[in-house]
Amino acid sequence: MPLISIITPVLNEEKVILSFLDHLALLQGAFELIVVDGGSSDITCDKIRQRAGNFPARLEILSDTKGRSSQMNAGAAAAQGEILLFLHADCMIPPDSLTVIIQVCEVYGVCGGAFTHSFGNAGPFHGLTRDIINMLAKYSRIFFGDFGIFVKRDVFFRVGGFEIIPFCEDLEFCRSARRFGRMVQVERVIVSSPRRFERIGRMKLTAVYIFATLLNLIGIRPLFLKRYIVD
Repeated sequence: MPLISIITPVLNEEKVILSFLDHLALLQGAFELIVVDGGSSDITCDKIRQRAGNFPARLEILSDTKGRSSQMNAGAAAAQGEILLFLHADCMIPPDSLTVIIQVCEVYGVCGGAFTHSFGNAGPFHGLTRDIINMLAKYSRIFFGDFGIFVKRDVFFRVGGFEIIPFCEDLEFCRSARRFGRMVQVERVIVSSPRRFERIGRMKLTAVYIFATLLNLIGIRPLFLKRYIVD
């Protein structure tokens, strides 16, 4: 079976990193985990090192320049797997996800994809947001990072990795990857934390995402939006 490399960029994730590692330990199938730290000032990396000895897969911690694009590219460069899965530390996926990803990537013409998004039981507002973004993803085959983007290793490097831009690197990557095959949305749910919505404000952040996505379509990425979109 192909090895899947899970690549996780982190920055000050001490509150969630142990539950994330415990969750990954329940996954079925062969994988490795590469955590790329962007300069955490808390004890995120210490917690990972403490858990590494009991983790059921190869676990590597790297340090890189702050910024998800750079961190994920660094993780991909160190990965040994044939399939790369970019997974945020506040996201959870079903136990059989790795098997499903392998099966999807074996389909002729498919180069990668992502999960079906959910915020869990976070209330009607997040439910509506979930339905809208899943509908858009289904038809566009373009995914945000918290959808859990996965891609064949060779395609990742043919694309050139994630573009080093302030935000929307996930959307741009998906657009580029589609030149080399189909990106598909699998019927497995990834549960993403609504913490950023709760911190910034539900309506405000939703408006920011819509505004940023529309501007990104014409290549405009105002830096003042970065503090809302990127942790």
